[in-house]
Amino acid sequence: MNNNEVKIKNNFSFSKIKMLAIVLCLFVAAIYLAIINTSAVKGYEIKKVEQKIEELKKENKQLQIQEAELNSFYNIKDNIGNLNMVEVKDVVYIDDNEGAVALKDER
Repeated sequence: MNNNEVKIKNNFSFSKIKMLAIVLCLFVAAIYLAIINTSAVKGYEIKKVEQKIEELKKENKQLQIQEAELNSFYNIKDNIGNLNMVEVKDVVYIDDNEGAVALKDER
């Protein structure tokens, strides 16, 4: 081999290495962009789910307040006719200070 052929071969292999390095850099950049894009999409989805959770918590609190209002004594008293209930006339209280409430059967 003469000197010119060695220079051409060295130049050729050096240009191959440069081209390989450029292709490798482009490949790494493409992978990096794909990862960043995926992370951004996941972050957006997480934010949407967190907002939905907050909305559901607020709705849950409102429903608990509404339940308490509907179960309140005043609401039930106002709706006695609609609930088919009858108002008590004579209230009988049981005094539990007398001792036992049940007796033993002595057969």
